[in-house]
Amino acid sequence: MYGIEWSEEAKRDLRRMSTFARGPVIAAVEQLRIQATSATRNRKALREPLEDLPEATWEIRIGDYRGLYRIRDEQTVRILRVILKGTDTTSEAVARGRKP
Repeated sequence: MYGIEWSEEAKRDLRRMSTFARGPVIAAVEQLRIQATSATRNRKALREPLEDLPEATWEIRIGDYRGLYRIRDEQTVRILRVILKGTDTTSEAVARGRKP
C-alpha cells in the first residue's frame, strides 16, 4: 500500500478546479494507494520525460484531467500536477498550466 503526497502545484491545481471535477480526481488518486504501478487503460507509465515536468513518470486519466505522478521510495505516490488536458498533448497541457 502506498502513501499519497501532493505537491504544492498539485494542491493549487485542485483548488482551481470546480468542486464537481475535484471529487472524481481525488477518488482516482486514492485508488493509487493500491495500484500505483499497474498499467491500465487509464493509467500508464510515461514513455519519455515531459519537458516542463521531467520528474513525472506516470499519468492517470480522469475524464478530461490528467494526474501526473511519480513513485518515491516504493512507498509513496507523489502527485506532481493535475491538469486539464483537452485536445493538447500532455506536454502542451503541462506547459500551458505553468504560464502565469
